[in-house]
Amino acid sequence: MVDDRKEVLPLRIVAGRFINTDEKIGLAELDRITADASRAIRNQYWIWTVSFMTTAAVTAGSVLVGGALTIGGMPGADLSALIGLGGAGLMVAEGASWRVFQYGGMKARSPQDPVYADRGDKAVLNLERLFGILQLESTPRPFYYARNGARRYVDHRYFFGKLRAAHVANDNAIRSALFGPVGLWFDRELFLEADIDKLMADAKARPNRAGAPKKYDYTDAVISLIEHPEVRKIDISKNRGNQTRIVELLEDWYDSRRREAPSRTQLSSYAKQILETIAKNRSS
Repeated sequence: MVDDRKEVLPLRIVAGRFINTDEKIGLAELDRITADASRAIRNQYWIWTVSFMTTAAVTAGSVLVGGALTIGGMPGADLSALIGLGGAGLMVAEGASWRVFQYGGMKARSPQDPVYADRGDKAVLNLERLFGILQLESTPRPFYYARNGARRYVDHRYFFGKLRAAHVANDNAIRSALFGPVGLWFDRELFLEADIDKLMADAKARPNRAGAPKKYDYTDAVISLIEHPEVRKIDISKNRGNQTRIVELLEDWYDSRRREAPSRTQLSSYAKQILETIAKNRSS
């Protein structure tokens, strides 16, 4: 007997429902989170890629030069061969380093702290509740579709990696950075067949309820400046430029979260209050 409450959905749709009762709002929040994850890994991934490709080029060049020297009976062939072997070994080590970065070791033994998580972000907390239940062996397994249309189920350890937000990204640009627990790159779109309401209850998820969203989130923006290094360096005795710097920091906060920022006039009012509070606190 088929359970009518079960649905087959893309995993990102499930994640959107975990985040907000309004699926569209949930998906928008999910895109913000995955964008944060993408920024968190982009630089490190490109450094790793450039290092790997440079090593591969040097290794290939050494092999070709060594082969030419051997054929020509010229000295230096042994040295080229050694450089080639060393380069091959370094490539293996570089490949392993990305797996260690993702899983905390060569094998995915336990869930890692995600690189993107702002632990005060309610959307992140709800997303992590989804990943938390997918990390269990007893949970229905997500799957991808093979070329022949057959389902290929993935192991629960796929969600142990610190880059797990990539599994629910809208495109495979960020997913292309993933290693599977066994094997190399894994950028497939995942699906899940489950009773989503039951899954949310089991995960103790508390999706945010749909409603009129706050246009400007002043409180979180201002709180983000507490103990900010740039704020701590402000010389309160010099008025010139301090207010502008606070405004810039607030604008950076909104930009980093892809949220609409208030006008500079509105931000200047808050910056003035922040500076007044800093002056009072330092004088006491």
